[in-house]
Amino acid sequence: MNSQIKISMFDDRIEIVSPGGLPSGLSKEEYLLGQISILRNPILANLFYRLGLIEQFGMGIRRIISSYQGSVIQPKFKIFEN
Repeated sequence: MNSQIKISMFDDRIEIVSPGGLPSGLSKEEYLLGQISILRNPILANLFYRLGLIEQFGMGIRRIISSYQGSVIQPKFKIFEN
């Protein structure tokens, strides 16, 4: 999908909209549990890894959920087909 990721910052939250839905064959449950990592752009992911900007592929959602453990406010994920 030819569209940009949108990041909106508010006083009480940050919203990230990534158009295009989940990669084909990846369920919402698999995505939220971080069981499978499907790279949309392997070249960019490899570059970020080599620059030390990411530690491991497929850890982002798990790290977000983990960082909120024990917090009153929890992240919300809305996943749509597109």
